[in-house]
Amino acid sequence: MIEDYLDTLNERFRDFDIEYRKQAYIYYLKYPDPPYKESPDRKTYVHIADEELDKMAHGEMYVGIKKSKNPDINYDIIVNDSEIILNNKDKNIYTSNMKNAFKERHDLFEKYVDTVYGKYNKENLINFSYENGYFVYIPDNTSAEIKIKSEQDANSSFTVKNVVIIGKNSKASIVDLYESEDDGSGIHGRNIYIFCLENSKVDYNYIQNESLNSANITYVRPVLYNDAQLKIIDVNTGSGRVIYNHESEMHDNTTLNSYGINITRGIQEHDIWDSSLQYGKFSNCDINIKGIVFDQSSTMHRGNIDIEPDGVKSTGFYNSAILLMSENGKGNSKPALLIKNNDTKSKHASVISSIDPEQVFYLRSRGISENDAISLIVQGFLGYINDHVDNEFAKNIISKIININ
Repeated sequence: MIEDYLDTLNERFRDFDIEYRKQAYIYYLKYPDPPYKESPDRKTYVHIADEELDKMAHGEMYVGIKKSKNPDINYDIIVNDSEIILNNKDKNIYTSNMKNAFKERHDLFEKYVDTVYGKYNKENLINFSYENGYFVYIPDNTSAEIKIKSEQDANSSFTVKNVVIIGKNSKASIVDLYESEDDGSGIHGRNIYIFCLENSKVDYNYIQNESLNSANITYVRPVLYNDAQLKIIDVNTGSGRVIYNHESEMHDNTTLNSYGINITRGIQEHDIWDSSLQYGKFSNCDINIKGIVFDQSSTMHRGNIDIEPDGVKSTGFYNSAILLMSENGKGNSKPALLIKNNDTKSKHASVISSIDPEQVFYLRSRGISENDAISLIVQGFLGYINDHVDNEFAKNIISKIININ
C-alpha cells in the first residue's frame, strides 16, 4: 500500500504542493486512528474499510461524467467531478480552484494553507491525496456573501480540499451545499479549512444531502484568530455512511456558536463530531446538535470541549439530543470536557429518547391524527435550526431538505 501511495504522489502531484503532501503522508503513516473504545455498542461507530480508503485516495472518477453546460447562476462556485466553475462577479473577492491558487496566490498558501496539517488519520490522508477544491479569499474590511454548490457523481471516489480565508475586520456569509447525482457507492473525502482573521465575523452553512449509497468523510477545521466570531450551521441528511468532524481552533476573545442537525433513515450510519480547541483567553464556545433516527439507522454524537492551560476566563458548552423514531434504530452520545485550567466555565448535556406518548395524546385530543401529531413533534424538534440560520438562501435549502413548513 505504501508503494502505491508513493506512485500516486509521483504521478498525480509532481508540480502541485508536493512538499506539503509528503509531510501529510508522513503524518498519515505516523498517527493511525486509535481503536474503538468506551462504547458498549461499536455498531454506532461508522466503519470505512482500508480498501475503500485506498479507492478514495487514488480517485476513481465515473466515466459518464459530463461538464456542466448550464451552471446554476444562483451559485458563485460550482464544483463537479470534471471542473470548478467560477461565477463570482465581485472583483474584490478572489475565487479560484486550489491548483490555480497555488500558483497565483502562493503567498496565501505559504502563510495559511501549508501551515495546517491534519489532526486525524483520514484527514491526513485527504491532505496527501486531494485532487483539487475551491479557494476563496475575502480581503480585509470587506463584506461578502458566497454561495457554493458541489454536485458530484455518486459513483465517483475522490478527495478534495477547500479553503476559505476571511480577512481582518471582514464579514462573510457562506453557503456550502453538497449534493450528488445518481445513486452510486463512491467514497467522498473532503477537508474544509476556514481562516477567520482578527475581528472578522463569519457565518458558515454546511449542508450535505448526498446519495444514500455513498460514503462521506468530511473534516471542517476553522481557525479563529483574536476577536473573531464564527457561527456554524451543519446539516447532514444524506450519504449512507457519514464521518463528519468539526473542530474549531479558538484564540483570544473569540466566539463560536455551532448548531447542527442530522437525520438518518433506512440503514444510514452517521458519526457527527463537533468540538472546540480553545487556546486563547476569554474564548466562548456553544455547541448544539440534534439528531433523528428512523428505521434501522444509527447516529453517534461526539463532542469535546477542550480548554487549554492558557484559555483562562473561557466558557465551553456542548449539548446533544437524539430522538429515536424506531425500536430498531440506535443512538449514542459521547460528550467530553477536557479542561486544563481552573478559571473557566464548562458543561455538557446529552439526551436520547423516543417520542413522549403524552405529547402525542395531547395533540390527538385536539383533533389531530396520530401521524400528524408525530410529524408535528418531529418538525418542532428539528425546527430549532431555522431560529439560528441567518442566511435566507441557506434557510430555504435546509427547510426544503428536512421538510420544515
